Amino acid sequence: MGKKTIYTVGTVAVVVIAAGAFAILHHPTKAQTHKDATVGDFKISYTNNAKPIKDGTLKIGLFQDEPFTGIFAPDLISQTVDGFLTGPLGSGLFKNDESYKIVDGGAANFKLDKATKSATITLRKGVTWSDGKPVTAKDLEFAYEIVANQAYGGITYTDTLANIKGMAAYHAGKAKTISGITYPNGETGNSIKLQFGRLTPSMEQTGSGNFLESAEPYHYMKDIAPAKLAGSKAVRQAPLSWGPFKVEKIIAGQSVQYVRNPYYYGPKAKLARIDTQVSSSASAAAALKAKKFDIAYGQSSTAYPKIKALTDYVQTGKKALSFSATYFNLGHYDTKKGVNVQDRKTPLQNTALRQALGYALNIEQVNKKFSNGLKTRANSTIPTAIKGANDKSVKGFPLDVKKANSLLDKAGFKWDAKHEYRLNTDGKPFQLTYMAQNSTANSEPIAQNNIQQWKAVGVKVHLYKDRLTDFNSWAQVVTSGTGDWDITDGSWSINPDPSPADLFSVGAQYNLGHYVSPELTKILTNIDSTKALDPTYRKAQVNAYQQYVQKEAVVIPQSFGIGWIPVNKRVIGWTNEANSYNDYATLAVSANSPE
Repeated sequence: MGKKTIYTVGTVAVVVIAAGAFAILHHPTKAQTHKDATVGDFKISYTNNAKPIKDGTLKIGLFQDEPFTGIFAPDLISQTVDGFLTGPLGSGLFKNDESYKIVDGGAANFKLDKATKSATITLRKGVTWSDGKPVTAKDLEFAYEIVANQAYGGITYTDTLANIKGMAAYHAGKAKTISGITYPNGETGNSIKLQFGRLTPSMEQTGSGNFLESAEPYHYMKDIAPAKLAGSKAVRQAPLSWGPFKVEKIIAGQSVQYVRNPYYYGPKAKLARIDTQVSSSASAAAALKAKKFDIAYGQSSTAYPKIKALTDYVQTGKKALSFSATYFNLGHYDTKKGVNVQDRKTPLQNTALRQALGYALNIEQVNKKFSNGLKTRANSTIPTAIKGANDKSVKGFPLDVKKANSLLDKAGFKWDAKHEYRLNTDGKPFQLTYMAQNSTANSEPIAQNNIQQWKAVGVKVHLYKDRLTDFNSWAQVVTSGTGDWDITDGSWSINPDPSPADLFSVGAQYNLGHYVSPELTKILTNIDSTKALDPTYRKAQVNAYQQYVQKEAVVIPQSFGIGWIPVNKRVIGWTNEANSYNDYATLAVSANSPE
């Protein structure tokens, strides 16, 4: 799939409900009988030297408690699970090395011309859709139309893409075409040329967001009204593929069956089929013990001890390019102007209140109780998985109730007469609405814990609609511009480039809290400026961003994690290496069923 920012489900527990669940965290428990996980416990790749069987079937379990959305158009995807499901249909267009630098050898090559501030994307010979039609230059360009044309309803357009000339005008509806994208050999040719406004530090890196890494079948989608594309048969039931596999059958929200794509440009896939099935999050350990699946995806960290004990599965993984954070609803996204506006009337506009809510949270205790070492408290929104980018001098928001109370006292949030809850700075009662996700079996106690932690410093918080929110509903609410929530939590799978612009810029639709300021905009602009071609300067600006998020409590960073995928020992060729490409083509199995 195209490597872009997508929010995830199940990575962080963000829910609340049952009164009394607080006791789970604060009552004494028996000592753990297992060792918490560390990065060193996981294999980056699993080597199985057995002979592969012919025409095997790989079985993948998706462990979650709600249906997957099932969008198979890369440029409309906003959820990690959908991104995972598109994997067999083809990775991003470009191959990259272990440092994420684009190299030749993918479905397309990328050539940057620094002198003219342009890039040419050229398809390799033979790249073909699964209906037998060749992938063309128009298919490359059409991806940009889907992202930039607001009629398609996507939320992946970013200020970073606006560096392509004509993208901003097209996005605003002021132009019918994107002037900065041209066809050296015509629309039916094999290449497009991108004209940029400026050079940025990460232009030759995969996942940088400076350009798309996908193609969309124009001939297959052109007659579908933009507003109907995301729900169309072409996207939900019978998507096309240029990768090693194609979709044979989809049961909406529940399962996907893949078979070989006979038109794949590379060597024929070693597997004949891939079957992917949703299973409840609580069933992960039992399902693997019963050998129902070869690969487990999305399972809760609470299942780690039982799954680790299964001798027929290898625990693979590495530091994840992801983070979770608590968000505050401070405004709205203006769809007409394409910008975030921080205009909501809420006590959360007070920086001290946001800081206090952060210091009141006992994130480390929650992780220790529930994550089995798979999560650690985050100090910023720049994961330690991005080498050299995390500013260790930034401490984040460790539990400090005394500091939280002091911040609230100094900011004028006085206690009520009963010393039960605090009043706002006008001396009136207030309460905040927490939209917490129903993502794992531990969602209730964790979210209830958060509410109790906030109560301990005098801030009254209640659940959105008095219940937990399923992920699909959560995603709809946070992107719809509604103002009826105050606090929520989000988890993000991000790119290897440290620029946070796609999540926190003025124009970012993923800026869920709608926080904007001239100072933040300046820092984000500096990070991706031509001046930032100097690594020392860019590092300083990335640090300045992390320090600013800390100072202003733009969000409260929660956790970094380990990307963990259990793999049955019959699987051949599984890897999590950064430079892997179209791995599903080379995967195989050494037995007829999971062992």
